[in-house]
Amino acid sequence: MMHKTRGMTLVEILIALAIASLMTLTGWRAVDALQSSRDRVVTEAAQWQRIDDLFVTLEADLRRASISEFNGGADTVTLLQPSLDGGIDVRTVRYLLAPSGAPAAANGFPNSNVIREAGSERTVLAEVQSLSVAYSMDGSTFEPSASAYPRALRITMLPAGASAPVERLFALQ
Repeated sequence: MMHKTRGMTLVEILIALAIASLMTLTGWRAVDALQSSRDRVVTEAAQWQRIDDLFVTLEADLRRASISEFNGGADTVTLLQPSLDGGIDVRTVRYLLAPSGAPAAANGFPNSNVIREAGSERTVLAEVQSLSVAYSMDGSTFEPSASAYPRALRITMLPAGASAPVERLFALQ
């Protein structure tokens, strides 16, 4: 007795191809979504690292600053630092807000750069939508400016692309 071998019909092959196509499309979309998420997380992590670097640099400058010469406004901080080698030279260190030239954020606010100037050195530390600095001479009330070294300094900023502000308080004396 002879057995007849039966292959797949055209309909079965088309159904198998349709299922394989759907699985491939779904997989491709999942990989694309994962890559987009990874890119967004890497960008945000880099932005938060820059903000952390800004705070670390500012704190180090404030700790090294001469307490006899200080000037602070709502969006600038200017201080004098003695020479690292113990000499008589001093240098002015200034933190300021400057337009970034980048397109406005999604909420319509133009972005600005927080810049650190030390002598001829000018470093962009972070990109923000807004920045305000407040100073406390008594440790409890904050004012928008100071002409003497404060007991505390409060920085409130809205990082570029962020929806909530970041606030950092420095206890100085």
